[in-house]
Amino acid sequence: MDLGARMLAKRYARAYMALDGRPFAAALDAAAKAKLEGLRRVFEAARPHMKALTHPAVNAAVRMDVLNRVLGADFTGPAGALAALLVREGRFGLLEDVMEECLALHDAFCGVVRAEVCSRYPLSDGEVKRIEKMINCVTGRKVSLRQVIAERVIGGFEIKVGDTLIDATVKGRLETMKAGLLKS
Repeated sequence: MDLGARMLAKRYARAYMALDGRPFAAALDAAAKAKLEGLRRVFEAARPHMKALTHPAVNAAVRMDVLNRVLGADFTGPAGALAALLVREGRFGLLEDVMEECLALHDAFCGVVRAEVCSRYPLSDGEVKRIEKMINCVTGRKVSLRQVIAERVIGGFEIKVGDTLIDATVKGRLETMKAGLLKS
C-alpha cells in the first residue's frame, strides 16, 4: 500500500473509531468492539464482490446498488455507513486497510501490543509465557501474541512487535557471526 492510501486509511479509521484522546472506559471499549465486528461483517459480506465494488470502470451508482444488495437491510449502522461512504468516494478498496488501522487504534486504546512469534515448531506454553513477559517488560503494555509456524525458520524464533524484528534464529545468529568475522 502506498503512503497516500495508508494515510487515507488512518484518517477513515480515526474518524470511524472516534477514540482519540479518550481515556479507557468499558462502555467505549464495548462500542469500539461492536464497530470492529460490524466492519468485519461488512468485509466478509463484500469480499466476493470486491471487483464490482472497486473497479474504476463501474459507475458509482452501480457500485452503490451492488453494495446495497450485498449488505441488505442488516447493515444500517456505522459500518454500513462507512462502507457506503467508501463506495461513493471510490475508495472501497481501502476497507481492509481501514479495518487494520481500526484494530491498531483499538489496541492502543486498550493498552495492548500485538506481537508475532515465528518458529519452526509450536512453542510450549512456558516459552510463550516467557516471550509475553519479556515483551511486556519492554513495552509496558499487555501483549497479544500470535504464533506462526514457518518452515524458513530452521531453529530458534523471530519475534515481530510492530516494526521491530527480534531475530533469534539459527540463521540470524550465523549471519551475525559471519558479519563479525568479516569485520575483524
